Amino acid sequence: MANVRIERLHKEFRGAGGIVHALADLTLDIADGEFISLVGPSGCGKTTALRIIAGLETPTSGRILFDGRDITRLEPRDRNIAMVFQSYALYPHMTVRQNLEYGLRKRGAPRDERARKVAAIAAMLRIEPMLDRRPLQLSGGQRQRVALGRALIRDPEVFLLDEPLSNLDAKLRVHMRAELAALHQKVRTTMVYVTHDQLEAMTLSDRIVVMNHGVMQQVGRPEEIYSRPANRFVAEFIGTPSMNMIEGQVRTEAGRPLFTGPGITVVLPRDAPQALPSSGRATLGIRPEHVSLVAPDAPGAIPARVTVSELAGPERFHFVAVEGGSIIVRTPAATVLHPGETVALGFDPDRLHLFDGTGEDAPALR
Repeated sequence: MANVRIERLHKEFRGAGGIVHALADLTLDIADGEFISLVGPSGCGKTTALRIIAGLETPTSGRILFDGRDITRLEPRDRNIAMVFQSYALYPHMTVRQNLEYGLRKRGAPRDERARKVAAIAAMLRIEPMLDRRPLQLSGGQRQRVALGRALIRDPEVFLLDEPLSNLDAKLRVHMRAELAALHQKVRTTMVYVTHDQLEAMTLSDRIVVMNHGVMQQVGRPEEIYSRPANRFVAEFIGTPSMNMIEGQVRTEAGRPLFTGPGITVVLPRDAPQALPSSGRATLGIRPEHVSLVAPDAPGAIPARVTVSELAGPERFHFVAVEGGSIIVRTPAATVLHPGETVALGFDPDRLHLFDGTGEDAPALR
């Protein structure tokens, strides 16, 4: 195992269209044995960062250190890392056993050592009955286990995973998430996991790194990222459904800060930020589970009309129209609303998020 330090990593690609900055000044410390996820939309730089850690890409500037040792210019084979790809990358002409022991054979490991390690990994991943099969005889989930086993058998210092579950169906993805989490608890190897799926990142990670346009937007524990997003991009990217966003202004009335938008007036906590832009423009964010259905004459009630209601197992998502746009409300499944029905909404005052209204990447105001 190893701790990983990424220091001011920058990567640019030059092409006919000019210079593309894939990573900009990425600095990050990953603790020994930590499971950390890099998450963001396509093109955000997460895979580029992983490939640089692996040695498959050379940074334009910056350093990578394992336990304080600079490995930035080392070849991948000299880094003691293992990588699992989205495509599994198994040798189709080899059996599972041969795939698992391939790296050990290349390193000249004795036959008895290879047999012992293959048996241990196969037992850990519950693939013993498959050792004499070839990859084409396996399901997607079984092939993914073999790919994980081939990486683990090397006893790497750092384990790199590049969207390893994206080729699996939804049910199998849920199962493999649980398998990965249990596997990390067993081996406690430092793991760096790349995904565009924020649910995977939330359920698997000790910490999450949210990226956009090559820039790290926020790093923190899953509950911190969800409850205290650093800016509007993080707030909207993390969470399903996305956080509701309402454009408006902040003003003070009778000593109390108020947020006002089309047809909406919300009393903000007294410690709400005062240092807003001179325009007073702001965006109010609130997650669907923090919007409630209230009596029409309740203080601050917001009139709304139901447009769509979706059942999602134990809960429902209601899309309602307000004067300023649309809001999603999350309720228990037993709360049935019908399209066209008129309702009133209330916001939990302790769960409000306020963002600078001048741009999506502006910091949250607290």
